[in-house]
Amino acid sequence: MNRIIEPDETELEFSRIFPQIVLASKSENRRGLLECGGSKVFQIPMDTEEERENKEPMDTVLAIARNKMKAYLESERMIENLPALSADTLVLFEGELIGKAGNEDEARATLRRFSGKKQTVISASVLFLPSLGTLEFVDTSDVYFKELDDARIEEYILTGDWVEAAGSYRLQRNGWNIVERIDGDWTTVVGLPMRKIIDCISHGEIL
Repeated sequence: MNRIIEPDETELEFSRIFPQIVLASKSENRRGLLECGGSKVFQIPMDTEEERENKEPMDTVLAIARNKMKAYLESERMIENLPALSADTLVLFEGELIGKAGNEDEARATLRRFSGKKQTVISASVLFLPSLGTLEFVDTSDVYFKELDDARIEEYILTGDWVEAAGSYRLQRNGWNIVERIDGDWTTVVGLPMRKIIDCISHGEIL
């Protein structure tokens, strides 16, 4: 696939709606998405257990995002007059939910499994609006990998992109080199379903 050129219209539109926002997540990917469009981001990560409960995949991812927002809203660091976002992302592959690799060997194994195949990225987000409370969003995008030999995988591992990345790759950094195409919103793959949030807010005339 072609390299992603930022900022794109989705990032810019999101920042027009949310010029200032709290990000209840430690993810630099998500912060980058927000800041690239021009939003001023107050990053306040929450330490929560990311348990994969015995639920449907989309419900599991949403439950993790919901727990992060709950922790933020109950914390002393909450900024009452600003909107806030929490989020979580997992990859569904052959019936298994895949998160972040713990080391290089796990990342290599994950990329070998993905080689030449399709996976589904699930991103969930909880949006807190001071005047309305919380809104929940879940979106999916299908990602099709190129055929990857060991040399290509090793080259990618050396970039360090696998660290703290669901599925062991980052689309907007070097990941576009190993991905054939995506069907869906690329921001969902990165970790924040920005287009889904924008469309729901626009159609519902919430703001």
